[in-house]
Amino acid sequence: MRIYLRKPMRNVRYINSEGFTMLEMLFAFSIFLMLVSFLPLSFNFLFHDWKFDARTQRLEWLVFINQLKKEVRLADYADVSNDRIVLKVAGQNVVYEKYGSSLRRRVDLKGHEVVLQQVDSISFTSINGGLEMKVKDTFAQVYSASLYYYIDWAGFNVP
Repeated sequence: MRIYLRKPMRNVRYINSEGFTMLEMLFAFSIFLMLVSFLPLSFNFLFHDWKFDARTQRLEWLVFINQLKKEVRLADYADVSNDRIVLKVAGQNVVYEKYGSSLRRRVDLKGHEVVLQQVDSISFTSINGGLEMKVKDTFAQVYSASLYYYIDWAGFNVP
């Protein structure tokens, strides 16, 4: 007599062939923990983005002041007022003035080249042999620079 109600024995290897094993669970959990560990750093970066902008503003200031020094040295004539500079370079009038929240450069009163952004206030003063510039940006940082004109040393008698 045959027994038909008996279930065939299954091997343990084939029982969980399509399941989620403990090793896979540990691997997924370790990836999850690594992602979660970067979460506080990302919050710090997102909520303190202004520090990055302030550092970028400092670099922008350094590039701007080097370009302006070169142009002041090449100038034949300079007219300094409190809120603008007019330089005569190679027969052209170059004007630096505040425009909104930026500092712009115009050649012969044409065009509009933004040379410094996020400027809160700016002042120019004439000093002996050059000019002094003070800029306060929107991050409450104050920058100042002294720019000197090129002097023709051929006319001086140096021993």
